[in-house]
Amino acid sequence: MQQAKDLKTYREELGEAIDNTFLHNTMDKFARAYPQGRENAFTGLDPQALIAEVVESKDSAIGRMEELYQEFKKNAEAAGVQVHLARTAAEATDIITRIAREEGCSRVVKSKSMTAEEVRLSRHLAGEGMDITEADLGEWIIQLRHEGPSHMVLPAIHLSRDQVAELFSEVTGALQSNDIEKLVKVARRELRVKFAEGDMGVSGANFCLADSGTIGFVTNEGNARLLTTLPRVHVALMGLDKVVPNLHEALKVLRVLPRNATGQAITSYVTWIHGPVECKAARNDRKIFHIVFLDNGRTTLAKDPLFSQILRCVRCGACANVCPVFRMVGGHHFGHIYVGAIGLIFTYFFHGRDNAKNLVKNCINCQACKSVCAAGIDLPRLRRWSRAFRTRRATNWTPGC
Repeated sequence: MQQAKDLKTYREELGEAIDNTFLHNTMDKFARAYPQGRENAFTGLDPQALIAEVVESKDSAIGRMEELYQEFKKNAEAAGVQVHLARTAAEATDIITRIAREEGCSRVVKSKSMTAEEVRLSRHLAGEGMDITEADLGEWIIQLRHEGPSHMVLPAIHLSRDQVAELFSEVTGALQSNDIEKLVKVARRELRVKFAEGDMGVSGANFCLADSGTIGFVTNEGNARLLTTLPRVHVALMGLDKVVPNLHEALKVLRVLPRNATGQAITSYVTWIHGPVECKAARNDRKIFHIVFLDNGRTTLAKDPLFSQILRCVRCGACANVCPVFRMVGGHHFGHIYVGAIGLIFTYFFHGRDNAKNLVKNCINCQACKSVCAAGIDLPRLRRWSRAFRTRRATNWTPGC
């Protein structure tokens, strides 16, 4: 686990972030553009009614989490998938490492996944001697910079095109233009080789359909389709909170998620995977498909009358988009791994009170996060309670790792 920062160090870093003119201007520009984009995406719809549907659906699924997991496991295994349950982050990384070892995989290509960030999967696999490449453009950029994501949806939002051009020049050994289209072409050229050479593709999932054992995910770049198609082994990692009864319930979330996250009616790619598909690179011409569910405190959270609602989170990042503190300092200073208002709460439960102790002090209780949450989570109230827990140590809760 990353060492928690002392208050003095944290304050110094906040001061540096506030004095960073480019960061401040970038965050400010994004924060001003987001509300109009979101409003346009919901034109002709009733966002509060859609969010109410998500709340009802997610709360029902959270109350049946273990039952739905068992149903998913049964149906997925009937389709030829190997399903695993990791109670802790360490178990999750150990399971995926074991799969890689058993299947002789040394080159891993990974799509953007906050659950993988939660367990620090890339760092773990690299420590085991594996060559791991982040396939999402933003994630690849921050991997090359040895940083974590500064936003759940836009991990490299804090960087300028000039910084990326300089980075790509170092990586390729040739001077690169700061033209965005040309930079994307550089990334495409560099990453396509990794897709072709990869032994294992690691993805996350936005939805897991219990009645069929199907997983689904949404992306805008298409890289997740490549890495779940070309390598002979596919491992999908997701939290237990992603299990829903059926496609009908998943579509309730899908109607809200892209609109709330990026102002899109729907993302460029919505992908559904059911069972191992044909793969000529694999033995018996069938892809080896593993699904790893992460608990890391989720089953305990699901039984908590107050904090269970954080398991509704659809990872849209809207709570950061409207947060005035995030707008001032960015995600690296207003989060641990998860950022924004939901990140303050997730950090406490998934990564311990020490990593959350400085973060929860930053909230100014403006309520903006509550007004845009796609899952109707009362984030200000939960933040106040988590701060009370930290201050008074008035809880028997045992955080994850």
